[in-house]
Amino acid sequence: MQVELYTGDIPSVFERFSDLVGAQHWKKRVDLLKADIRGNKLLREHLIQENEFAFGLQAASELTKKYGRLPVHQMDISPLYPCMAFAAQILSIAESSAGPQRAQLVRRVHGALKNPDDLRGMRLELTAATHFLRRGLVVQWPEVTGGGTMDLLIPALGPQGLEIECKSISDDKGRKIPKRDALDFCALVAPKLDALGKGLKVGVAAVLTLDGRMPGNFLERRKLAESLVRHVLSGVSNCQLDGANLRIHEFDPLLLGDVGDDGRPVISRDQVDTITGTTNRQALIVGRKSGGAIVLVLQSAQDDSLLTYTFDTLSRSANRQLSGQRAGMFLVGLDGLEAESLLDLAQQDGAGDQPPTALRVRVSEFLASHGRDHVIGVGFISKGGLRPAAGGVTDSGGSAYVFPKRESPFWHDDFAGLFAERA
Repeated sequence: MQVELYTGDIPSVFERFSDLVGAQHWKKRVDLLKADIRGNKLLREHLIQENEFAFGLQAASELTKKYGRLPVHQMDISPLYPCMAFAAQILSIAESSAGPQRAQLVRRVHGALKNPDDLRGMRLELTAATHFLRRGLVVQWPEVTGGGTMDLLIPALGPQGLEIECKSISDDKGRKIPKRDALDFCALVAPKLDALGKGLKVGVAAVLTLDGRMPGNFLERRKLAESLVRHVLSGVSNCQLDGANLRIHEFDPLLLGDVGDDGRPVISRDQVDTITGTTNRQALIVGRKSGGAIVLVLQSAQDDSLLTYTFDTLSRSANRQLSGQRAGMFLVGLDGLEAESLLDLAQQDGAGDQPPTALRVRVSEFLASHGRDHVIGVGFISKGGLRPAAGGVTDSGGSAYVFPKRESPFWHDDFAGLFAERA
């Protein structure tokens, strides 16, 4: 698999990738997403971020149509580098695969372009494969070759090889109110709250706590939205709605901080949490330079649990996808966690004078569970990013926090330091 890509090769890579996969597939996806955005402008940032590869590939198609080839020497196309790296890796796998395996790979790319979770999973597999290839190790894809149900096999590690199962976990997993549901609901209340906010001189915080999840039926959501707006207008401090509780209170709008050029507050997550008495919830803010603002927070009475979702996923996979006949390892991609945040967790656990993080506690419980002797470790991978290196080279990567299980009967010294930084 290709692990390096030269700028001059990018136009050829894109043309070959377009021929292999079909540019119509990402164009169709982008057209559908743009239609969604026209229907709800609040979705724009979320959908572009979630589908960055589809939008990136479509941008490359439009540039190619305009210039004849991707204009790598005429303009800065560095925002497209992640897409082009993905394309190069898929090409290298496809070109070394037999016909049926190549067709299977192409179908998987088609599916991934429609489903951001599937694309994150593919990217995590490619990231893991690149890591081992750059260390001079051979990487096999058992699912492609028919040699197993795990994602990767590193045959030269340990006496029988090391199986790798990759699980990509977005920050929306485990949320009772996913971001898309919150944005669809906010689109129903935003125009009316925005109109109300124009005449405000104070801050109004409204916290809507659903008994469970957001109603799936549009008419029920609209009824809930109308009821919320009506109670915000009435100024009632605490009331029970159908399937939800609404808490309303005033606050000093100066707590929101600065105001942007468009008149809307420029705020941080900490400010929202302080004002509303909530923690890391979906929020909508409307306001004007007059000083008034409305902060709406959506949450569920049922706990969000990213960790529970993550370890439930690993538990289901431990004996279904790892063979149990050789050493196996999980690599978990935490798409919503920046590299520095993951390093902070590792440093807290390593300090010795602080209680273990919730992550460390849950990993210890998972590895100690009966029937998991073959699992020799779990590694967590942060959100990746591009970073400039010496000599005009652009590298990509993040941070890793690995929990080894050295007491496993499958443990071998080859498995130590697999993700330690090397020169």
